[in-house]
Amino acid sequence: MRKYNSDAPGVKLRGRPKKESSDKRDRKVSVNFTEDEEREVKAKASAAGISIAELLRISAFRLSIVERLTDFEREAIRELMYQGKNLNDQVRACQANAWPSTKRKAEACLDGILAILGKLKTQNSTLL
Repeated sequence: MRKYNSDAPGVKLRGRPKKESSDKRDRKVSVNFTEDEEREVKAKASAAGISIAELLRISAFRLSIVERLTDFEREAIRELMYQGKNLNDQVRACQANAWPSTKRKAEACLDGILAILGKLKTQNSTLL
């Protein structure tokens, strides 16, 4: 049975239909690998049953890249690490002394931690 073009009556359809322009990939990106890296990428692609290009395409769009911390955020994390030592000291003090005397110190330390955490940006990134 012959198939005819609905747009042009009487003209027989031949060959593969044209792709939509939105489906075409018209940009090319190249990547240079060392031999070891290429071997590893080939192994991953063959284990997944896909080509290297498809593996790289999937990894480019499904993985999220976490941006580097700013100087301000790094400094805030350093301050937070110093607060951890203070918390350990306060727990020891709570065990050695009465609870009400160290409760105020612990609350002040936690307020400092919350202030530091408030300075940091929240990361809304998800991984596979």
